Order: sequence, then C-alpha cells, then structure tokens
Amino acid sequence: MVLSASKELEPDARAMLLGVEGLFRFDVQISGDTLRTIVRNLSSGAIEMAPLGGSRVANNVAYGEVTAYQPGSATLDFTLGDRADPVEVAIQVGTLHLADRGTIRVTAQAIVRQAPLA
Repeated sequence: MVLSASKELEPDARAMLLGVEGLFRFDVQISGDTLRTIVRNLSSGAIEMAPLGGSRVANNVAYGEVTAYQPGSATLDFTLGDRADPVEVAIQVGTLHLADRGTIRVTAQAIVRQAPLA
C-alpha cells in the first residue's frame, strides 16, 4: 500500500498527515528548524522503530532560486502489528518553507508492506 498527503502548516501547528486504521497514525509538527514526527501505534502489537542513521539517508541539494524555500527531508522506518503478521512502514517527509505566506508545506509518502517473518 502506498500513502501520500501534503498540508500547509503554520509554525508550531501539529497535523495528522498519514494514517491506516488499525495500524498507525503519523503526525508532524514544525517548530523553528525542527521537524517533530509522532507515530501513534494503533495495532494490537508492539512498534519497533528503526535505529537512527539507518540505511535510508535523505540528502538535500538545492541550487539557485529554490534555496529560498529551504527544502528539507527526513525518513522514518518502523515495524508494527501482530507478531504473526508484522507490517513494515517506510516514510519519506519533505518540507518547503513558504516565507511569503509564513507557512511550511509538509508532504509525506509511505510504503506499507508485509514484513518478512523473523
């Protein structure tokens, strides 16, 4: 399953971007230069977050006029759900600062798939 959502947020506002009933809810909040991500586990099993600095690295490269938008990105990976039927979630988040409006555009995309049994 692939999920995608985008919202324009005022600084310090918290918003739900993605959710799958019975699995998880993904919220974001931007405060200054910090992107806070909140994952609420809605499954019957435990959630296991991937270690920081994992294999997926988000690099930001911007040149010219686009630098005014201060693009940013982050990745987040976790596994959750019942032990007999675990689910892997990989989320990519992108941000653009819209100075003329005083807001930040936050876009998130997630891939949700069945995890291999350990």
